Amino acid sequence: MKPVFSSEQRFRPGMHVFVNRAYEAFSIPLHSHDAIEISFVVEGSGYQYINGDTVVRVKRGDIYLLPIGTSHVYRPPSPEKSRTLGIINCVFRPQALEAAGSFPPPDSLLHRALFTPEQMPQPWFHHYDTDSAFTELFQTMLAEYRQRQPGYEPVVHALFIQLIAKLHRSTLITEPSGTKGSGKIEEAIRFITRHCHEPITLKQVAEYSFLSESHLQRLFRQATGTTFISYLQNLRIHKSCELLKATGMTVQQIAGAVGYQDMKHFHALFRQRTGTTPQEYRKNGDPVTAVSDFISQLP
Repeated sequence: MKPVFSSEQRFRPGMHVFVNRAYEAFSIPLHSHDAIEISFVVEGSGYQYINGDTVVRVKRGDIYLLPIGTSHVYRPPSPEKSRTLGIINCVFRPQALEAAGSFPPPDSLLHRALFTPEQMPQPWFHHYDTDSAFTELFQTMLAEYRQRQPGYEPVVHALFIQLIAKLHRSTLITEPSGTKGSGKIEEAIRFITRHCHEPITLKQVAEYSFLSESHLQRLFRQATGTTFISYLQNLRIHKSCELLKATGMTVQQIAGAVGYQDMKHFHALFRQRTGTTPQEYRKNGDPVTAVSDFISQLP
């Protein structure tokens, strides 16, 4: 039987919000809460198991809202890696929303996530903090809760209402006509740019973007005019060109730094994309035309 984390054991007298920061570990069991939980991944990456049958990859910037009774647990990448997945948890009772009146609006996505999760496509709400707009808010709320300065209780509750308002606003952002899915592609491209030196796959990017592989590939081609593989190769060659000009690293070191261990493949791809060899490109004082062409298409 899954344990239920009781709010009575955690909430301070007179408060309807509980805030803490924790490093997730394999010693924590799958559990549920008798209150609503908002968790913010502030450090590292790993996995979250939800309701026993769903596993989602999580990374820094992910925000999850889980309704009352939802079972879940976070896990770091492996049992051997400790203190690699840091979470700020904000657990609250529905009474914490009373100060906001009829907010969020009854017909809103966030209201459904809070009170009628059975109407949601999945029993949770997710938002990715693309521009770190939530980081300071979560950290300030945690600091107020920990330090217990005079008057901290209304401050914590006020920050909580601000958090709910910002999450509601995040659901109202609409994309211009003709660019449906562009937000997802921008997020996917940022992920690829950060991890292009790693052996990433279309499947990993699709999971990160909460899209199917076929849908991501379709949107990707519409947005960039090329495929995921071609875009990744162009980006890696672009970065290798930068390293050839700016560093004294060997060609083999540069190939490894941008994600290639097979030197024959790297040389063939470099020549295909630039029309020259890495050594010739390093000696050339000006970027070759082929490189300039595809660099201009990168974000």
